[in-house]
Amino acid sequence: MEKALKIQILCQFCDGQAIQWKCDECKKFMCLPCKELVHDNLKSLQHHGITNVVDIVKDNPDIGNDNPDIGNDNPVQREVASEVISSVLNSYTTTIPVINSLDCSEDGFVYFMHQKIAEKSILVKGELKESSIKLSKSLKKRIFDIAINRDDELLFNEMVDNNNVCMLSQSGEINTVIDTSPMRPLSLHVNRYNELIVGIKEQGPIFPVQKDSVRQIIIFGSDNKKKVTLDTDTKGRKLFNYPARIETDSTNVLYVADWMDTDLSGKIVAVDTNGNLKFAYAGHQDLQPFFPHGIAITPSDNIVLSDQSNNALHVLNSTGELLGLHLLDSILHIHAPLSLCFDREGHLLIGSGKLDNSNAKIYVTKVAKQII
Repeated sequence: MEKALKIQILCQFCDGQAIQWKCDECKKFMCLPCKELVHDNLKSLQHHGITNVVDIVKDNPDIGNDNPDIGNDNPVQREVASEVISSVLNSYTTTIPVINSLDCSEDGFVYFMHQKIAEKSILVKGELKESSIKLSKSLKKRIFDIAINRDDELLFNEMVDNNNVCMLSQSGEINTVIDTSPMRPLSLHVNRYNELIVGIKEQGPIFPVQKDSVRQIIIFGSDNKKKVTLDTDTKGRKLFNYPARIETDSTNVLYVADWMDTDLSGKIVAVDTNGNLKFAYAGHQDLQPFFPHGIAITPSDNIVLSDQSNNALHVLNSTGELLGLHLLDSILHIHAPLSLCFDREGHLLIGSGKLDNSNAKIYVTKVAKQII
C-alpha cells in the first residue's frame, strides 16, 4: 500500500480560507467569515450546532498532533488515501479506440461505446468472460451517452441532428421515449427510482457559454413527463456549463461532470433536486487541469471520479472531502482511465481513453475497503 498523502482542508463554503468551525449537522468545515455570513444566515441551518475545531482537537489529540496548525491561520491538513484500487482482477482489449461510456446491467451484461471517430462509432453489448468479451449485440450509431433502466433496457441519444432519447429493448427494437426539442440532449442517467435524468443544452456551439445559453438537467418521471428542472442554484447562479455525465447516490443527490472549456477540463458539481448546491470539486491542486469524465458511486455513497489526462482516480465523500487519490499508471499499469461503472458483483470497471498503438481496454478492479 502506498503512503497516504496530506492535503489542506479549506472552508467548504468559500474553498479559500482556513477552517475554524464545523457544523455538527451538515458535517461541513468553515472559516469564520462563512460561518457568520453564509451558514448562520441560512434559515434552514440556524438551529444547527457549531463546534470550534480547537475543541475537536482537544477531544481527539491525534488530530492535533498530525495537524499542528488547526484552528490557526493556516489551513488544516488531513490524510488522503493513495490507494483506491487494491488490485486488477482482469483486463480486456476491445476493438474500439476509446470507451466514451460504460455501463453494467443487473443481468450481467456490459455496454460500452465509442463516439469520437464517425466511421468507428459503435455501441457494444457483451459479457465479460474469463479471457474475452462475448459479443451479444452491436449498434453502428454515433452515440453521445447511454443509461440502463430497471428493466435492463438501454437508453441512448445520438450525436446527430435530432433531439431524441431512444430505448433499445431486449428484443432489439428501437423506440423514441423522449423528445427534448428544441434543446439537445447530452448526458443520460437513470436513478434508483427509475427516473430518467437528462442534461440538455440549446442548439448551436458548445463553447463559449453565453449569458443566454441554456444548460440544464431535467428529471423525467416514470411517465416520461418533466418532473424537475435544474438550471440555477437557490441564489440564481447558473449551475452548469456543459453537463457531460451524471450519476446519483442513494439520496438522489446528483453528481455532474461539468465541462468548462473545449479541452474538456472542468469540475464535479453536486446538487440536490431542489437546486441546493452541495459542493463543487475542481480537482487536486497538484493535478491541474482536472479532466472529469467517468463517475461511479460506491455503496457508502463515496464518489469515484476518473481523470484521464492525469491517469488518476479521485474519491470524494458526500460532503465533497477528498478521501482518495490514486495515480494508476505507476504500479497497476492502468492508463487513461475514462469511463466507470460498478458491476453487480461490486467490481469497478474502468474503460480507457486513447492508448498509444492499442485499442481501448476494460479493466475489472477491486476497490480498497476504506473506499468502498
